[in-house]
Amino acid sequence: MKKAILVTILSILLTVSSSQVFSLNISNKENEFNIFNTDIIFVDKNNTEGPWEGSIDHPFQNISEAIIKAKNGDIIYVLNGTYQEQITVNKSLWILGEDKEKTIIDAQYNEYAIKIIKNNVKIEKLTITNAGGYKENAGIKIISDNCNISDCIIKRNRVGVFLNHTNNSIINNCKVYLNGKGIYTKSSKNLNIKNNEFCYSSIAISSINSSKIEFKESYIHECGTGLFFNVSSNVNFLDCAICDNNDNGEGCFIYNSIDFNFENCNILHNGFGLYIRESDNINLNNCDIENITHYGIILNEKVGRINIDSCSLINNFRRAIFMGTGNMNIRNSNLFNNNIESVKVTSSLCDAKNNWWGSKLGPIFNNVFRLYWLLKKDFGRLKIFPWSLTPYKNAGSDWDIEDRFSKTIVIGYEDYPIKLDGHDTDSDGLPDWWEEKYDDFDTNVWEDHINIDIDGDSLNNFEECYAYEWGADPTKKDIFLEFDWSPTKDPSKSYKPSLEYIEKMKKPFKEHDINLHVDVGQFGGGEEIPYIEQALDLNDLTDFYWDYFLHNDLNNPRKTIFHYGLLCNKGPLSGFAFVGWGHLNGFCVSAGRFSAKDSIILPAERKIITGSMHELGHTLGLFVDDYGGIDNGASSNFAQKEYWIYRNYKSTMNYRYTWFILDYSDGDNGREDYNDWANIEFDFFKNMHFEWPKS
Repeated sequence: MKKAILVTILSILLTVSSSQVFSLNISNKENEFNIFNTDIIFVDKNNTEGPWEGSIDHPFQNISEAIIKAKNGDIIYVLNGTYQEQITVNKSLWILGEDKEKTIIDAQYNEYAIKIIKNNVKIEKLTITNAGGYKENAGIKIISDNCNISDCIIKRNRVGVFLNHTNNSIINNCKVYLNGKGIYTKSSKNLNIKNNEFCYSSIAISSINSSKIEFKESYIHECGTGLFFNVSSNVNFLDCAICDNNDNGEGCFIYNSIDFNFENCNILHNGFGLYIRESDNINLNNCDIENITHYGIILNEKVGRINIDSCSLINNFRRAIFMGTGNMNIRNSNLFNNNIESVKVTSSLCDAKNNWWGSKLGPIFNNVFRLYWLLKKDFGRLKIFPWSLTPYKNAGSDWDIEDRFSKTIVIGYEDYPIKLDGHDTDSDGLPDWWEEKYDDFDTNVWEDHINIDIDGDSLNNFEECYAYEWGADPTKKDIFLEFDWSPTKDPSKSYKPSLEYIEKMKKPFKEHDINLHVDVGQFGGGEEIPYIEQALDLNDLTDFYWDYFLHNDLNNPRKTIFHYGLLCNKGPLSGFAFVGWGHLNGFCVSAGRFSAKDSIILPAERKIITGSMHELGHTLGLFVDDYGGIDNGASSNFAQKEYWIYRNYKSTMNYRYTWFILDYSDGDNGREDYNDWANIEFDFFKNMHFEWPKS
């Protein structure tokens, strides 16, 4: 063991001597790392009896002690073990773990695991986990400059890495997953984020008022939204993959921002590839935007210049480009085989000359746009002639995702089994009183209850027992749904769903031998939340989820038992399924968008429930890429062919019937119907997956 450590030390010294301890621009010469002034201080959790001197033979037992002894420029070498402590780094140090899988800093649900308040710090080969669930609690908090986080695993935190007013920092070769937000950067600049994997988080990267950010060779998948930018500028992406994120969410959301460049990127199979709002100067070169379930690129509200060159925008499930505003130039690109149309232009200008539209005869023969839109008074200007007579061979990226990245798959939240009260004769975690109620279990025989789900509803026996008092039965399929609601603008009223319509919602589930249990306060959850006038954005939804559903508790068992419905004044859309933490188990319904005029025909309380059932369907795994009639905007417009193609798909998942039918389809209504009930995935809300093609 000591020999192996000595070999590692030699490697460290060689690294130091070759001036590669930090890949940072350190201008303060007094803080530079110098091999002739560097001590290596050792930490070993297993040194329980001392002495504790920091030497290889007598290491400190915790990292905080090592920091106290260290001076600027020292290296702290941390041997394998779980260190349950909060570390404040107030010196310029390199903290290096022996093995990132086995050297773990566990914050025990406190404000942070590591807080860096000194410039020129490097953190390497550590697992950072279990920071608290309150706002701005983070695995790593950085409030200094010139910091480097490399080769780390950062998981199970409300925020993975929080960069607050920091400059010149690097996050390199890290795996960041199961966080509310993977990286949250606030008022920071000159950030380098490269060779990382971000997944199973509400938002992989959230940037507020930050600039000069470089993303390179990073993989962002299975998140609610891949990237969220607000008041940010000078952001560059090179060789990145933004793919397989929430069917309702964005690969990248750019709001009130300027100067973005995407180069040689794969933006594949997201709900929206790029959602651009009130932003300017967005450039894409040699990118693939393909298999997007709604819009490859959408421009909304006061967008300026968008330039697309040598890109591939093909095989998208709805539209490749929707322009509600803005000025777009498209050159040398391939746009074809998009299901509804390649380009829809309203109140905007799109110069799309010299592109390949899938046919030598031009765009009109390959769903480029629909003649119907020419009759609309707000139809913008679309210039398409001349067009290319052959495809552009060099359009799109020059690499495939599977050749460069390996996808991490995460099931659940890496929780310990729920602790249940009561005498347990066989010590298998389930109390005798519960096992005695069912013939399938024996109080005298140890059973693997964490992996037993005899009714196939995705609730294991620990969860069935925990929810027993609310009606859970391990022999019958159960779905649990918690509603939280806000008051209306009139504080004497609220959007709380009526018991009458809740019973109507339960009825179709009961007809399919599923018990739907709806919590509006009687099952330990369900409560009124604050009224907010303006529309909630993705950050807001994440915060509500953590504050009012999880109640800031990472170990709250409800997240793997309940689906979560948030009934608010306004959300991103009329209905919106979202990832609050690691999996898609939440949705919001914008009850305040239902006007009094609409309510004459369809009461608002009914629309709240029908909208909720539609969004609940998404948390049960019903999506655009399962069937063309799901979430198809054209199917609600009688002038569009989809209105007639999917007329027999009588389901709340069909936009034509969302407000009128409080049921999923059973597939028995004739041609082009789809059996929603047979395709429900009970475990999707805690085993989220967005692969394409479907496995």
